Order: sequence, then structure tokens, then C-alpha cells
Amino acid sequence: MHYAIIAAGEGSRLRDEGILLPKPLLPVGGQAMVQRLMDIMVRCGAESISVICNSQMPQVREHLLTYAEEHPGLKLHLIVDTTPSSMHSLARLADVIPAGKVCVTTVDTIFREREFAAYIQTFEQCQGGLFAVTPFVDDERPLWVACSKEGEARIGGHVCPAIQGFYDNEAEMSHDVWHFVSGGIYGFETATAWPVLRQCLDEGQQRMRNFQRALVRAGVPLSAYVFGKIMDIDHADDLRQAETWLDDSLKKRRILAVHRALEFSPNLAVSDAAILQLVTSELEVEGCRVDSVDEDTFDRMPDDEVRSYELVVHMMRRMSSLLKLQRLGLPAINAPQSVLTVAKSREMTLELLQQAGVPVPRWWAYEPADDQLFQCEPALQELLPGWVKVMREGGTRHDDVTWVETPLQADARVLELASQRVPDIVVTRHVEGDLLKVYAVTPDFVYAFYPQEMNYTKFGTAEQHNTALAHIPYQQEELHAIAWRIARTFGIEIFGFDAIVEPDGHIVVIDVNDWPSFSAYRQKAASAIAALITHSLDSED
Repeated sequence: MHYAIIAAGEGSRLRDEGILLPKPLLPVGGQAMVQRLMDIMVRCGAESISVICNSQMPQVREHLLTYAEEHPGLKLHLIVDTTPSSMHSLARLADVIPAGKVCVTTVDTIFREREFAAYIQTFEQCQGGLFAVTPFVDDERPLWVACSKEGEARIGGHVCPAIQGFYDNEAEMSHDVWHFVSGGIYGFETATAWPVLRQCLDEGQQRMRNFQRALVRAGVPLSAYVFGKIMDIDHADDLRQAETWLDDSLKKRRILAVHRALEFSPNLAVSDAAILQLVTSELEVEGCRVDSVDEDTFDRMPDDEVRSYELVVHMMRRMSSLLKLQRLGLPAINAPQSVLTVAKSREMTLELLQQAGVPVPRWWAYEPADDQLFQCEPALQELLPGWVKVMREGGTRHDDVTWVETPLQADARVLELASQRVPDIVVTRHVEGDLLKVYAVTPDFVYAFYPQEMNYTKFGTAEQHNTALAHIPYQQEELHAIAWRIARTFGIEIFGFDAIVEPDGHIVVIDVNDWPSFSAYRQKAASAIAALITHSLDSED
């Protein structure tokens, strides 16, 4: 991997505030900023590092030459030049950067090394560009990055949504994309990036962000890698905040965040990852240290390593992962037993809801020994038209919920599933009315919306069996009462449920799920979840 650092800025705002030392030499974490970056790059396997510094700052040049002498095995390409913009600085660097993959950073980009190392590992497996983004807004004039909500953009186990555009103002972005801020870390493939860069120069472009926009227009595939937090240094106060952040990073309370395995996020991998990444960012702002892994990594982690964390915050659904977490007895949100109940048996879920007095559709569970058939049982025929629903250990499939209208269709589907040895088969009667999706975080976050209005769908077929949305009035108090009854019944803290508002305004719950994607209210949900987690940690003290 090749690296490059743009260190040619004048640092005028810092100078106006009385800081006369050149910006690249300002100490952060006990090291000059440029040296800290280079040390991290060396530890991340740098084959070469190319740096451009301002000709008006000879101290920076001398510092870099001394660094090169102290690291004789490092290929350092040093350019001393005063350029009109960071894009022109990059163009000068392009003359010396070896062909292939290169990671370029600005000199005042401050991040945590472990996040950067994970980013580099992902970039090595990426086809196209990989740019760092963050939900943490630190810059006075941030460059906003619009990232696609569509598809399952997973690279090396990390969800990396496609970048659709770059904007000077957040208000210019549509609501159907993720809103992030550029982090000043760019992963390029020189073969696709440099021709676009040369074209920008020929056109007289002046800013790095215009080069990034040109990459999008040219069809260069760009993905986003989400960092919990990235800072840059423009003012003296920024420097103090960065020092405090880095100093505190080793003192923070340790939380393990585990992302959901891809097979349990059909068509929602980016959404499911986004909510946990936002929660991680909120927790880090609150003073927690969060390490993020996927379910595969969690399954391989030694027990002692997992026990080193104070709390496990997870979206896991794999049986082996949940049983491991349960065996270790660590505090967890959601509790593994709650997830095992909600996400592993539709029959148990319906039974517990019914016992708790939560309105549910009429339902029937298939038992192989009964040999019951809809064609032969008038009582079963009263459940039609309806839905055949199953739970699978190996992950969710598009046909786990199937519409059936006739006894023949119901029998055929149930017997087909039974022949596949699917262990959990239920049939529920269809409920007519307005389809409502509800998100909940105990104790006071309950949000409901109509998925049809927001074009929200998991598989794109279920909604068509309800009539046109009628906005039937319902009681918010009833909705909240149902939500907290579900929370108490399953001992679950972060969950969602689907419901039908019947023509008379009564609410019937048709499905419950642990930790949904919170697509419609992601930022508010992330804040509520982070507050729940920090309260849980404080309660343990």
C-alpha cells in the first residue's frame, strides 16, 4: 500500500490565533501531526509515503528529511512546493506516487489508529475508491457526502455504501440517502483517479471537492467507509480537543459492538450496519471506547477477550453467537435470551404475545404429528386468506412469509416447508387495515410510520395485500401500551414491530423483531440507544 500526505497549507487561521509553529509540526498525542501520520502509515505496511509541504515552511522539510534518515527502509518522496489548492497539491503528488492503490490524507486529519488500520484492510479488498466519512461534524465548511441506501455494499465484512455525490450544504441532499461528512482520507486507484484529476486541471478547477465530484460524474466507483469520529485542526481549540480525545481514548469504558451477519439482513445490510455505526459514534462522543466486529469475528474471539469488555451491544441473530454470549454471562443489549425468543420462534412469539394480552391475528402452528390439513379442517379454513410464516436458523429468505388464499395453497406450502424440515411453521389470518411499522427503545422512544408512504419494504410484495392507505385514526396511548407490554414480555430493550390498524382503530400486532434498522428515524434512534447504553453502564457502577 502506498500513502501520501498533503501538508502544503499555510495554517492561516492558527497563525491568526497566535500559533506560529507550522501546522504539520503541531504536536498531537505527543508527536508532530505529520510524524504521527507517517508512523501510523508505517505500522500499516507503507511501501512508500509521498509528502508535499509548503516552500515557505523550511522547518517541515527538515523534519521530514530527518524522519527519512531515521527510517532508511522507507521510500519517502518529498515535494516542496506552494500550490493554490489541495487539489493542485494532489496533482503534484501524482507525479511521484507509484501506480496502484494509494491512501491520501490531509496533514491535519486526526483519527484513532485502530479505525484507520481497519479502513486500510478494507481498502485493500475494495474495487475502486474508498473514502472515509463520519457522522461527526467538526469542520466549519464540511463537505457533505451522500451515500446510497440501496444494496448490500459489504467489503471484507464492513458495510461500505456507494457514494452518490458531494455537497457543500446538507440541505441540498435528498432524504433517501445517508448523510455523512468527508473525513479527509481518500483511497484511490491511480489508474482511474489520475485521468480525472488531469482533466480537472485542464478545466481550471481549484478545489479538492470539485475533483471528487468529477470522479462521480466520470463513473469511477466510490464507496464510503464510516469512521466513528474524525477531527481536523483549524483552530487552537481544535488542537486542545484533539489532544483530550486521544488522551482519553485509552481511559474509556470498553464496549464491544457486534454487527449482524449478512444472511440475517436481506436487502438491509447497509441499513442494519448504519444504525450500529451511528450508535458507536454517539457512544464515543459520550466517552466510551467501542470496538466493532461482525458475527464471524465474535464467534472466533477467545472467551477471555470477550470478557474484557464491560458490555456487549449487538445485533446478532446466529444461534451459535447468541448461545456463546449467553454462556459468558456478560451484560448485553439486547439480552441474548430475549433475541432467542423473538428471533428464533414465531410460534413462541405469538404465544407469549397472546398471554400478555397483546392483540395478535388468529393463528395456528403446524405440528407434524397432527397430520392436519386445511382441506379437511373447516376450523383451519377460517384462517384464510392468510400468511404462512417460518423462522430459519440459517438466515432470512424472501419466501419466509408467503401469502395463501385457498386451502390447497395453504396445504401445499405447509407440506413443502415440512419436507424441508423447517421446524417453526405458523399460519396467521390476514388482517385488513393500515400497515404500521413501529420502532421502540425503552423507556421513552416509540416512533410509528406508514411504510407505504416512505417506500419502505423488505421484500417488496407483502404490502400489496392490504388496501390503499386510509390513515385510520388510532390512539397513541394504545400504541405505547402495546410497545411496553412487548418490552416487558420479552425483556427486550431495542425492538420493532409491525401492526395493522383495523377499520375501527384497534391495533393488531403481526410481527416483532429485535433491533430493526430504524431506517426512518435513524439519528434519533441512535441517540436514544446510546442514552440507554450509557444509563445501563452508569447503573452498574
